[in-house]
Parts: sequence; structure tokens; C-alpha cells
Amino acid sequence: MSTIIVLSTRRKSYSVSVATSNQRLMPAEVGKASRQAGIALARTWRYQRRGPLLLCIAVMAVLASWIFFIPRPPTLSSATTGDRTLANQVRAAAGNAHGYRGLAVAVIDRNRIRFAGLGESGNPEHPNVDKTTVFEAGSLGKPMTGMLLAELASRNALRLDMPLQRLLPDMRFGDPALGSATLRDLASHRAGLDLMPSNLHVFMRGAELRIMGQDPYRGMTEEDVFTAGRNAASSGTGRFRYSNLGMALAGQTAARVAGKKYEALLRQYVLEPLTMRSTRFVHSDTAVPRNSATGYRATGPVMQHWLASGYTPAGDIWSTSEDLARLVLAELHGTAPGAEAAVPRFDAAGAGKIGLGWYTTHAQGREITWHDGSTGGFTSYMGFDRSGRRGVVILSNTDQPVDAIGKSLLGLTPEREGPEPDLFQIALTVLCSVGAAGPVFYVAWRGFSRKIYYVYFGFSVAFGAMLLVLLQRIGDWLSVPPLAWALGSALLSVGSLVGIHRCPAPHRDQRLDVRTALSAARYGVVLLSLLLLVIAAEL
Repeated sequence: MSTIIVLSTRRKSYSVSVATSNQRLMPAEVGKASRQAGIALARTWRYQRRGPLLLCIAVMAVLASWIFFIPRPPTLSSATTGDRTLANQVRAAAGNAHGYRGLAVAVIDRNRIRFAGLGESGNPEHPNVDKTTVFEAGSLGKPMTGMLLAELASRNALRLDMPLQRLLPDMRFGDPALGSATLRDLASHRAGLDLMPSNLHVFMRGAELRIMGQDPYRGMTEEDVFTAGRNAASSGTGRFRYSNLGMALAGQTAARVAGKKYEALLRQYVLEPLTMRSTRFVHSDTAVPRNSATGYRATGPVMQHWLASGYTPAGDIWSTSEDLARLVLAELHGTAPGAEAAVPRFDAAGAGKIGLGWYTTHAQGREITWHDGSTGGFTSYMGFDRSGRRGVVILSNTDQPVDAIGKSLLGLTPEREGPEPDLFQIALTVLCSVGAAGPVFYVAWRGFSRKIYYVYFGFSVAFGAMLLVLLQRIGDWLSVPPLAWALGSALLSVGSLVGIHRCPAPHRDQRLDVRTALSAARYGVVLLSLLLLVIAAEL
């Protein structure tokens, strides 16, 4: 014989039976049965209340992600300093201004220089942009290196047409073709070198730049440049092939021949004669200038500053629109140190012709001498029309190109307003945003056993969160509305809510056996492979 104790809720009844044979039910047994039924009832109450609580948590998670993490592509604010007429011309040339945060501009008309600052510097201490705001100038340092070489040659301190092997007798080049190249070949990108050394170390630094926004040249020394040159292979001299390694090797070779540091040479022969006092080299052990701008990707993320390194001759220099305007003005007057560097001598493929670091392009019946630059979070452009006595300097604190703005201020009609949309990048951004929650929904509806469910579910949530964080940095948020990322975040939160709500009931044996552990590992490897595939597609 048994006694049944029943406790009921509005939706369901719970019963506990107590075997009593033909004996009278003892009070202790009744109490035990009552406690068991009470525990079951309490669990049911918690389950019924869990749904609204989880819904509130999911809503809060979505709102928090939208507020703090949603991609925010920059755009030029209305803040303006300097010449407002010039600022209005820049805004018109920039079009919708998406992808730009701050611009420092100088326009040179004969002997007159006009300055304008637009937008924000990203520096809380000096938020406005003006002619003294310090930017990373990137490859604008290449024409300066060319000017330095030309100036040293004019002083008979350097022979531009002497083979590198004779200039560096203690260095043994792995490729004799590079040893026979000259400084003129290096400074005009005609030494047959790759953009950068081809090795895993450089590739990983490039990946860190794309994924995490880090300085790819950090810690590299002059010796690293010479080592890369010693091991580099040349495709042959005489044909244009843009190379940061080549320009860095040219500048460091000149410094070694002169017996001084490259920075000291450039300051002595180029910067000081032009009174470019704000142009500088920022090292890891020196403070960032107080009036410097902060660099951003055009899609929003902050980028690490690029500091001085062995590759500084190729473009680790920092400057202002005021200083660079002095350089362009001196070039227009023909009084700049090493002015011969701007004389076009060799074919530069689609860029026209090249001297020592300076391009010269025939466009719309005019001859424009120019160079542009870019680092992780900055872009730049300087150019001049010698016959029209007009020049321009543009510095930006995002990686959105500014060449079209510069050409417009020089009076040219740009061929197109900006870079063409990358359809693959757009598709990758959309698919990954929406698909980040896919594994979570798969696990929630698949119906796995409890002992493997939590592992699969945890892996899936981690995968979705990491993919959204990655997309925040690498997604094309200029072409794809950031609401796509917000939608992905909402789907991940809802999927997590569904997954928790559908968690299987407890099982007596919660231990993971070997087969279950292998299944969990296999699932984790699949998700990791998908994440690495996205990274590989970006690189």
C-alpha cells in the first residue's frame, strides 16, 4: 500500500508516493514526501519566472551592445578653423564626408598660403583641427628622402649612381642584382624589390594591422632594414615597382655613408633649412605630441600610432599642414633643398613619371607633381602645379583616401569621388553579421543531451561574440549600414535566450566520456576554422 501526496500549480500537478505497506504512515515519512513535492513545485515556479527574466537580460544585452559597441563610421563635424571659404571648398570636394573625421588643409597660391581645419582631431586636449595639429604624414616622407639624397649629391657627399655593393662594401647581398642597383634606382622604385620583405614575420605584422590596428613597423631597426636588403631578391632594375623596403634602404644607406643617423641628416639638410620645426620623429620612448591627432579607420576603430623605426625613410614622419605648406612653397619657387628630386626622369607606370620620391602626372592638360601617404589611421596628399604656381596639402586622421580632394583643390576634376565599393567585402560583412547567431540557434533546436549541450552552446555563443567583435574592426561599415551589425547582435542575444530556455533536463550521469569529449572538440574546431576563414578572407 502507498500514500500519494499531491501538490498542484495552475498548470501542472506534482505527486510523491510513499510506500507504507499495511502500516500506518509515520509523520517523518509524510514530512519527507512533502519536502520532495515542495522542491518540485519550487523548481516549476523558478522555471515559469525564468522566461521573463531571461528576456529582460537579452534586451539589456542588445541595448548595451548597440550603445557601446555598434560600429560608428566617422563623418566631418561642422567645426571649422582658419579660412572658411577654403573650408567650404573642402567640404564640397569631400562630398558626403563619410569616413573623414578631421582634415587639415593648406592651399598655396603663388606666395599666399591659406589654411583651414575641419572636423575633430580625436584628441580631447586639442579637439579642433588647425594648421599646427600634428598628423602622421605616412609616405610623404618618401619625397623628403628623395630631397635629402639629391641635396647630399649636390654637395658631393653622396654618389647616387654608385652600386650599393660599393657604397656598402661590408654587406654581402644574397642577390647580385640588388648589389648592382643604385640609390637612384631605390629612390625611384626601380630596384625590383617587393613592397616589403616576404617572410612570415612581416605577414603576421600585416595581419595585426588589419585585425587589431597595430603598428606593423614597431621595433624594427636600421639593422633590420639592412638584413632585409641582404636577403631580398630583385626582379631586375629599370622597371617601376613600388617598394617601402627600397626607399628605407636608400635612406639608411645614405645615413651609413654619411656617418650619421637618418633623422639627423634629414633635419640638417631638409627640415631646418625650410624651418619645418613641427615635423618630427616620434619614438617609443618619447611622448606623443600634445597637439597631435588620433588616427582612426574610416569605419570607426581607433588605430595605433606608427612610430619611428628603421623604415622611417619610407614614411614614419609626423608633420603639420603649416610645415608641409612651407615645403611645397619652396618647391614652387625652386628654392627647396634637393629640389632636383622633383624632376621627372623615369616611367612610373600609371602614376606617370617619377624623380627621387616625387611623382609627376600629366592630367587635364597640366603637369602635377605630387605624392600621397597612408598609415594605419591617417592619409595625406601634397602636390603642386609649377606652371600654375599653385599647391595643396591635405592631412586626414582616418584611412579614407584624400587624393580626390587634393586634385579638386588644384583645379582638376577627379575621375571618381572615392574608392569603388568592394562587393566581396560588403557580402562578407552582411553574411557574417547575420550568421554570427547561426550556431547558437542550431544548438538550441538540435536537441543534444545535457552533458554535451552546455559545451556546444558555450562554444556557439563565444563564436558569435568573437565574430561580431571582429566585424566591428574589419567590416565595411561605410557601404553596409551599421544596423546590420546591430541586427546580428540582437539575433545572438535572442538565440542565447532561446538556448538557455531550451536547456535539457538534468541527467544522472553528467560526466563527459571520451566520445562526447571528442565530439565537443570537433565542434569547437569547426567554429574556430570558420573564424579563421573570415580572417583569411579579410587578409
